[in-house]
Amino acid sequence: MVPEAVTASNWQSTDEIARVAEDFVKARYGKADRRVAPVAGHLDPRLRLPRCSQALEPFIRPGTKASSRTVVGVRCAGEKPWKVYVPVDVVVMDSVLVTQKTLPKGHVMRAEDVDIELQDVSRLTGGYLSDIGELTGQRLKHQIIGGSVITPAMLAAEILIRRGQSVTLVVRDEHLNITMAGKALSDGALNQRIRVENVMSQRVVEGLVRSPEYVEILVR
Repeated sequence: MVPEAVTASNWQSTDEIARVAEDFVKARYGKADRRVAPVAGHLDPRLRLPRCSQALEPFIRPGTKASSRTVVGVRCAGEKPWKVYVPVDVVVMDSVLVTQKTLPKGHVMRAEDVDIELQDVSRLTGGYLSDIGELTGQRLKHQIIGGSVITPAMLAAEILIRRGQSVTLVVRDEHLNITMAGKALSDGALNQRIRVENVMSQRVVEGLVRSPEYVEILVR
């Protein structure tokens, strides 16, 4: 009879397969500003896969995003090739913006309205915001309860300039800083591209909304 230790050495360690899957997820989804803690699902220790003569190759389907459970493939491209799929539970900790208190519909967001908390974002299917700067010029679509994670779907850009409004057109580059009278031909939110008319020349151009009064003309 072949000794148990000798027999076991012929098979690929399920612990090693799990470790390869976990390391792959951590390297792929980890960032300097967040922590990723993957835990591979239990593999049946009775699984008999020939020990690979080459390094194991982890992979996932193209376009796969980090979620609470990610399926990672591990394959052997050695003399006796094989492939197995490993479910990996993922906890992704990242900074998220959370409301300090209940805010009404239509409220224009400010930095003092939110706190920054470290949370598991792998279960935030609606997305989240990490940068307070992302709130600039944003208005709430509906009431938000205090302690809620702010998602992109909760926000709508505040309209700063209305169609037909008189505005100041600004042209800036390394050599120019010119202002002129204009008229908005469409509504526009902060940093949104809109069409405007130069009142003097009646020429229609495009510009970026920079404030409730100013539109910066795009100089190509």
